[in-house]
Amino acid sequence: MSDKPFTLKKTWREGDSTCLVDFLEKHTHLSKTVIKKNLNNGGVWVRLNNDSRLSKVRKATFVLTKESHVEFYYDPKWLNSNPPEAKELTTFKEWGIWYKPAGLLSQGTFFGDHFSILRQVEKKKNKAWLIHRLDREAHGLMIFAYSKNAAKLFSYIFQNHQIRKFYKVKVLGEVKKDAEINSKLDGKEAKTAFKVIESGAFESELLVEIFSGRLHQVRRHLESINHPVLGDPKYGIGNKNSEGLQLLAYQLIFVDPFTKKKIDFIIPDIYL
Repeated sequence: MSDKPFTLKKTWREGDSTCLVDFLEKHTHLSKTVIKKNLNNGGVWVRLNNDSRLSKVRKATFVLTKESHVEFYYDPKWLNSNPPEAKELTTFKEWGIWYKPAGLLSQGTFFGDHFSILRQVEKKKNKAWLIHRLDREAHGLMIFAYSKNAAKLFSYIFQNHQIRKFYKVKVLGEVKKDAEINSKLDGKEAKTAFKVIESGAFESELLVEIFSGRLHQVRRHLESINHPVLGDPKYGIGNKNSEGLQLLAYQLIFVDPFTKKKIDFIIPDIYL
């Protein structure tokens, strides 16, 4: 068995087996046990000759046809690791709020989706739609839809900034007063506001609200004012630690698109 990551991209040709697992066994030289595990974890993609896109395939006995294109993404580190477990905190018929632990992706990659909260929600709810994302290193609240209709409604209120998102963040250095940061990220307008919860010589704790959804917005904006998030592996100098990224998705405030009732959900103390 290979102990290094690799990617196989292969088109079915005359003489190849039409059974996906047999096809992959021949061309990857991995055991069927490993191949089936990678299939189940979402690391295999197939494009049929009459389709223009790749589709994730989990079934070992999937039948390949002439000119089927197969892509196999293999990383033993991911394949043999056990992901942390997400937890449903509150549920309604068509949506729910979940806790995502640090280290868990919001959604999968070509190498698989078993290390994503989306896949965990799908397994427990049969179907699930990702409404918004949370950085892998961060932890806290995420909303998931359990129907296409709920996904459509929540996507609309997110896109129209009708959901208030608050984060508890520990940053490097002493922050003395509340402030707003208005500076473009990736050429787009971005606004972040924060209130000081606790201030100290080495670190401060902030309650942060974002008014746009740019990539790593909280982390990049706080670094820009020389108060990077503690434990951030990507942004900041002198802020690394052994506890990991100190960024918690703490509170969500919005109107339920189904009942029209106000939801003001704060993460339970156990996750603080």
